[in-house]
Amino acid sequence: MSTLSQNHFYKAKEFILNHARELEKSMFRYEFENGHAEEVLSALKYYQNSDKGFGNALEPDLRCSESSALATTIALQYLTRIDSKHKIQLVRDCFDFLFNTFDEINNGWEIIPDAANQAPRAIWWNYEGFQEHWGNPNAEILGYFYEYPDFVEKDFLESITAYSVEYLKNRSSLSEMHELFCYLRLLDRLPRELQTQFFPQIESFINNCIVKNPNERNGYCAVPLKIVDSPSSQFYYIYSDVLPYDLDSLINTQSEDGAWLPNWSWGRYEDEWEVARKEWKGYITLNNLRILKSFNRIDNL
Repeated sequence: MSTLSQNHFYKAKEFILNHARELEKSMFRYEFENGHAEEVLSALKYYQNSDKGFGNALEPDLRCSESSALATTIALQYLTRIDSKHKIQLVRDCFDFLFNTFDEINNGWEIIPDAANQAPRAIWWNYEGFQEHWGNPNAEILGYFYEYPDFVEKDFLESITAYSVEYLKNRSSLSEMHELFCYLRLLDRLPRELQTQFFPQIESFINNCIVKNPNERNGYCAVPLKIVDSPSSQFYYIYSDVLPYDLDSLINTQSEDGAWLPNWSWGRYEDEWEVARKEWKGYITLNNLRILKSFNRIDNL
């Protein structure tokens, strides 16, 4: 079993603190050095717009300044990681933006605005109206509503919940990994009595998307560590036999500069992609340190 040495941890730390965005820097200090949550909140506000939503390349592959459901869910991912009473106003801001942009006809939110087509972006972030995979980001948004139910009208919450169950059972292809991730973020936040409504479809979804056998993985794909980020994860038991190998591989793929690299590229907008690539390196490095810490794979930490 491999562990990340203190020297390699220090190199990762130095990369984050010297090259990552202020958001990842402050998040690293909060999670690994008892830093202040208020620093994370301050860094996150940089990406917020006057409509209370988030944009401004918070998702590095989408460089448009306009607010989107996509960027707003990413903001909520950060907010739910920190413990601070001061975050509540930002959570309310996110919800206000989402309430104001809800599409009643489609029972959800467009993942990105049409303005995205005017900005440098990865090719997969072309605006096409409502996508065929409703769960991304709608299931994830519903999860945050369950995390903060006092901010959501009960009838609205129940209506979207019923729709998310019906969609999963009858219309989802159960094959798109990003939609799976959104449903799992919802599942993590649902009351236990509601979780059963999403099975067995969630189990089929996982089996369809997660590539368990390392020999069958090719390029950008969903690996077990994408959904099992700690030994306490709900689906740890499915992948316990392959996770030691995957964690060893994760340690061994750290680059010389201390970072971990994205395994994709845009193939266009090369100058903007270099900026995004550097931002992704910081994001991925922080997340990998988080995973290694949770599995006790960092020396003396």
